[in-house]
Amino acid sequence: MNKKHLIKYLLFVFISAYILEIIASIFAIKNPGGFGKTIFQVMLMALMFTPFFGTLFAKGNLKGIGFMPKFKGVAYLIPLCWFGPAIVASLGGAIFYIIFPDMFDLTGSYIQSQLPEGVNILDELAKAGINYKMYIVIAIIQSVTYAPLINMLLALGEEVGWRGFLYPELNKSMGKIPTWLLGGFIWGAFHFPVMILAGYEYGTSYFAFPVVGMIVFCIFCIALGLISEIIYDKTKCIWYPSLLHGAVNACSFTALFLNVSDPERVGKLQILGPFFNGVISGIPLLFLAVILAAIALKKNKSKTEE
Repeated sequence: MNKKHLIKYLLFVFISAYILEIIASIFAIKNPGGFGKTIFQVMLMALMFTPFFGTLFAKGNLKGIGFMPKFKGVAYLIPLCWFGPAIVASLGGAIFYIIFPDMFDLTGSYIQSQLPEGVNILDELAKAGINYKMYIVIAIIQSVTYAPLINMLLALGEEVGWRGFLYPELNKSMGKIPTWLLGGFIWGAFHFPVMILAGYEYGTSYFAFPVVGMIVFCIFCIALGLISEIIYDKTKCIWYPSLLHGAVNACSFTALFLNVSDPERVGKLQILGPFFNGVISGIPLLFLAVILAAIALKKNKSKTEE
C-alpha cells in the first residue's frame, strides 16, 4: 500500500465531497421546494465523481482499472448486476411491509406529500391517461431496464475511486476482511455531512439521529462494498461494479411509492425501511453479503494453500 498516494486520495475526496455536501444541504434546507431539491440532486450527482478525480490527484493507475468491456468467462454476471439489486430490494421491501402492513399504500399519498403545494399527482397522471397503480408498474419497469444503465455512468465516478483505487490499495497490506470493513466505513463516511445536515437516506426523525443512521449506512456500505469488490476482483472490469451500483440507485426508492403519507411515522421508521439500506429492508442484502464473503474467503484460502 502506497500510504502517501492513499492519504492524498482520501484528503482530496473528503475535502471536495464535504464542501459539495455542505453547500447542497444549505440549498435543500433554505429552499425546500423544487428549486432547492433540484440543486441538491445535481450537486449529489457531481459528488459521485470526486472519487474519480481523487484517483487522478493521487496518480492512480487508470490503465489498470479495466475500462475495456470484458465478457469472456464473466458475462453471466451482467444480468446479476443488472437485475439482482431489484430482486434483493423487493425482498427487503416485502419484509418491511409484512412487519408494518399499515405503512403500505397504493393511493400515492406519500409521493403526493413530497410534491409542491398545488400539484396533484393523481390529476397529473389522469391527464396522461394512467392511474397510480399503472404509474408504479411503469416506475418498476424503468428501474430494471434502462435506469441501471444511465445510473451506471454516474456510478462509474465512484467505482473508479472505491473499487478501482481504494480497495486494491488497502488489499496490498490488509486481508480481505479488514479491506471490506475499512473500505465500507470510508464509503459510508463519505456521505456523513449530507446525512447530518439534510437527513439524506433516513431523514432526521429516527431514534438517536444522526449516529444510528451513520452506523446503519456504514454497515450497508460494507455489505454492498464487499459484494462489489468480489465482482470487480472476478471481472477485473470496472463496468460490472458500476452497473451493480447503478442498479442499486435505480431501485432504491421504488418501495417508497408504496408508502403512506404519515410524516411522523415515516420519519421514525425510515431507518428500518422500506429503503434498500434500512435495518429491516437491508436483511436480504446482508444475508447475501455474508454468503458471498464466506465463499470468497474460502476460495482465497484455497489459493494461498496451493
